[in-house]
Amino acid sequence: MAAAQGPVAPSSPEQNGAMPNEAIKDHSLQRGNWGNQIEFVLTSVGYAVGLGNVWRFPYLCYRNGGGAFMFPYFIMLIFCGIPLFFMELSFGQFASQGCLGVWRISPMFKGVGYGMMVVSTYIGIYYNVVICIAFYYFFSSMTPVLPWTYCNNPWNTPDCMSVLDNPNITNGSQPPALPGNVSQALNQTLKRTSPSEEYWR
Repeated sequence: MAAAQGPVAPSSPEQNGAMPNEAIKDHSLQRGNWGNQIEFVLTSVGYAVGLGNVWRFPYLCYRNGGGAFMFPYFIMLIFCGIPLFFMELSFGQFASQGCLGVWRISPMFKGVGYGMMVVSTYIGIYYNVVICIAFYYFFSSMTPVLPWTYCNNPWNTPDCMSVLDNPNITNGSQPPALPGNVSQALNQTLKRTSPSEEYWR
């Protein structure tokens, strides 16, 4: 049997691979940390919730079946969306790196980091356009009469018809008309556009 040895001397944090406290403090001062948990949660919510949730999601839900769309959506959200979102947040918090530096842990997946950067760039481009349209709409509406209320603006076409300009005929008689005239009247009705629609063209 091997002889019993004396007590093992405790190893230093540097020998265990841990960073000294001073190095951790310096790293925190250079990079910065969240002040508290609320800051992190609010920043994550601001990253995850945007105009896509407010404007685009109701449109996609309506276009793909309304309530029937919600069932597969919640299944994918529970089994794919939330786990991937949690993994991305926890992995980024653990590594304290950006989307390119975090994949040093597995160089084979470094392309994923570049893909994330390209997707973020594309989203930033179209997202800024949507924000500019919202700001333009906001400042254009600061007038006593909204510019898209009536059809008497320079950009309106002859096909413009405003609800406010359209008289209401509740009673009247119509003389007999030929089928050709009826067809022409229907074609003219189908070509009508609202002033708000023409304003954004």
